Amino acid sequence: MKQYLLFAILSGYLLTGCSATKDPVPPQPLYKVSESQKSKIYQTTMGKLALSTKEDSRYQRIALETAENKAWFRSLTYRLWNREITKQAFVREGLKQYPERRYEFEFIAEGLNLQQ
Repeated sequence: MKQYLLFAILSGYLLTGCSATKDPVPPQPLYKVSESQKSKIYQTTMGKLALSTKEDSRYQRIALETAENKAWFRSLTYRLWNREITKQAFVREGLKQYPERRYEFEFIAEGLNLQQ
């Protein structure tokens, strides 16, 4: 009997150790207002964040030279700001495009989180 109980407990631990971990589910969107109002709030938030990057000597500008890259970045930051993705997902997606900019994506993720 003890052997079966021990086997069941050990099996449970082994199964949980092998399961894949997912990003936590982001909280619900912060603002329940019209899209035009959301856009204004988002732009204000991004403006404040842009100013704060100038105060950090470690922060290096992310080269968003093309309209496509700018649209990608705007979409990515908006999804994080609107709590559609987690900070971890934001950083992971950012590093796929710009692998050398970990500090910058973490800075932005933290800044967007604090601005809310």
